[in-house]
Amino acid sequence: MCLGEPGRRRVMEMATSRMRTGLQIIFCFVGLWPAVCLSEPPTGYCAYTSWADWARIRVGAGAGLASSYDRAGGNDDFSHYEEPNGIRTGNEIVTAATLSGPGVIYRFWMPHLTAKLNFIVRMYFDGEETPRIDTNSVDLLSGAFGYFSSPLVTTCAGGQVCYEPIPFRASVRIETENKTLPKYPNWDANRHYYQYSYMNYSADTVLESYTGVLTPQQQIDRANVVSLFENAGEHPAGGSPTAIDVNTPAAVIEPNSAIVLADLAGPGIIRRLNVGMADANDAELDGLRLQVYYDDGSQAAIDVPVGNFFGAGKERALYKSIPLGTDSNDGFYCYWPMPFRRSVLLRLHNTTDSNIPIESAAVQYEPAADLQGMCYLHAVEHSSTKQPGQIYHSILSATGCGHYVGELLYIEQDNYSFSMLEGDDVIIVDDNDVLYGTGLEDAYNGGYYYNWVGVQADEPEGRYPQSAIRPLHGILYVNRREGVQYARADQYRWRIADCVPFSRSIEVNVENRYASDGGKWTSVAFWYQYPCCKADLDGDCDVDLPDFAGFASFWLNCDCADPDWCGGADFDRSGRVDMNDLAEFLECWL
Repeated sequence: MCLGEPGRRRVMEMATSRMRTGLQIIFCFVGLWPAVCLSEPPTGYCAYTSWADWARIRVGAGAGLASSYDRAGGNDDFSHYEEPNGIRTGNEIVTAATLSGPGVIYRFWMPHLTAKLNFIVRMYFDGEETPRIDTNSVDLLSGAFGYFSSPLVTTCAGGQVCYEPIPFRASVRIETENKTLPKYPNWDANRHYYQYSYMNYSADTVLESYTGVLTPQQQIDRANVVSLFENAGEHPAGGSPTAIDVNTPAAVIEPNSAIVLADLAGPGIIRRLNVGMADANDAELDGLRLQVYYDDGSQAAIDVPVGNFFGAGKERALYKSIPLGTDSNDGFYCYWPMPFRRSVLLRLHNTTDSNIPIESAAVQYEPAADLQGMCYLHAVEHSSTKQPGQIYHSILSATGCGHYVGELLYIEQDNYSFSMLEGDDVIIVDDNDVLYGTGLEDAYNGGYYYNWVGVQADEPEGRYPQSAIRPLHGILYVNRREGVQYARADQYRWRIADCVPFSRSIEVNVENRYASDGGKWTSVAFWYQYPCCKADLDGDCDVDLPDFAGFASFWLNCDCADPDWCGGADFDRSGRVDMNDLAEFLECWL
């Protein structure tokens, strides 16, 4: 988030006054000081319980998804594997994926119906010829394998998922089986759908491969994650004796005006945001926008209607998830950590022509001395109406450095069909790496249209669930009304351990090519972004001393026709690295 004009003037004044002294000192010492290192990327169970680190930049980390998606680009997103290639129709042992380490598999998903067909699941670590995991989909996804159990293993809305972290030091090869596919009408039998979400870390990250036995410390770490999952709705980090509450009493927000919830000087981190609107109607939830500005910025990093930001209203179920929810004594809640360096402004803006009352609001924060490597929370709403020939609904398109942590997605169409759930989720990172899913409900850990087809009678919410709530994913409302041309699905998923880091850009899309024309698609994307990545000259997603060294090497010595020659330090593209560029650099540094 960049400064507005007042903040820019302050930085310019500071840069001028310190030019002869501070710049000379830093130039002298920058070559002698070691780079300040960030903490190791969170791995295993601690990726969930290290709450503040949810916001920390993932240096050297990358996300991957191994799935059964149709490599030919069609809709046959089943029975595809790494080896052998092409859709498989016979009985054979296959390799689902071979992953290079160090890394962690954080999520394994299958439809409930598929898992019950009892596919082999074997994992070979670090080139070994004997699998350390040798089981099947029934045991693994029902909580009957080793210490893999509820709540980290769960069944939800036609899908089954395992969130037990599976670390690998050098590599892991996942072996499974394909089974003969019968012809229609038994179209669903033996179709093998699967997804493995994983993270890779930098080569110097120390990880020990899965052993099947938890150390005493890992047992403690796992117990903490179990508590986190079982107590969704409570603050993930617990209480804090240094936290400061800023409370807003009941108020009426007048048309086309705003009230300030908090205007804070930094550095600090917001721990909690609550908004009480239990009696609000859908028009009020749509018309009242939550807006967040960082560091005197003129552009909001978050500007989303309250209802869609929290997942409230419109017949949606009250819910408790780990970072966000609508079911608490304090109203809607947001526990995503929200660091800020110089300042942060939170407000509620009434965009309607009528008064909008709120019952209460609260912002809890605490001062933080060191925010190195911490990113800012962003959220954006995108809405679209399905047009003829349209292929994707865009959830997020962003540039810079950061990591994607999930979304809420609301869909409805005038058709007695769940065809809109046929689309795959597709994430493109840095214009190169692609994470390709197998179906919309699969991305939210459901299956077979959220158990409305291929119905499994032993689902926790029963046949044809209209809602199913879990700590990291769920459906807030699903329905298809007989006799009425109407179908709808509202869902959420949070990627905390299995976030998606990006260093240049990220595109998050979901296919809507199979949806009815005229269908309504609305999404709210959540991601963390490192501020002002233009000063990150060495591309490590952190503005630090090595970047300043690079900047200094071009100081007043880059007078050329091609500003790109200046190593990226000529921010205003004047052909010369000078005071204007120094102000831009310091804006990101401080």
